Amino acid sequence: SSHFGSSVPFLWALDQRAACRAVAMASADGAAAVEGMPVVSAEVLRELKDPLIIDARDPEEVTEGKGGPPLEGSINVPFNMDGAKQSDRPTSASDYVAKLEEAKALPADKNAAIITHCGAGGRGGKSCAVITSLGYTNVHNGGGPDNIRAARG
Repeated sequence: SSHFGSSVPFLWALDQRAACRAVAMASADGAAAVEGMPVVSAEVLRELKDPLIIDARDPEEVTEGKGGPPLEGSINVPFNMDGAKQSDRPTSASDYVAKLEEAKALPADKNAAIITHCGAGGRGGKSCAVITSLGYTNVHNGGGPDNIRAARG
């Protein structure tokens, strides 16, 4: 049973990636609002090797430390359009793809580990879905910076 126990987080992570991919593909036409993905477990975050971290908070939220101070080496690519809340101006997949391309944030390697986050995980989950729709296979919603920091030590 110890073998089964060790495979459960791996299988769960695969399920999360598949779910993230399915949600992202459903919204990849860019017309609909992006459905977000849930925050992954601390164990999944801890096991990632040298992940790229995409901070989806607005610049003011980064400065104010919403959810915690910025993580070292993270790239700020705000999910909101011009600081408008998602309830006021939903960001489409194509809107966010354009921002990611402009920031030159994504690696060439589609298997590279990527953690997305915002203050608590809402926009981080949407960012995860959009990046996965581009063919990236190892993208995870980390919630907020303090959550990622606690998980990764």
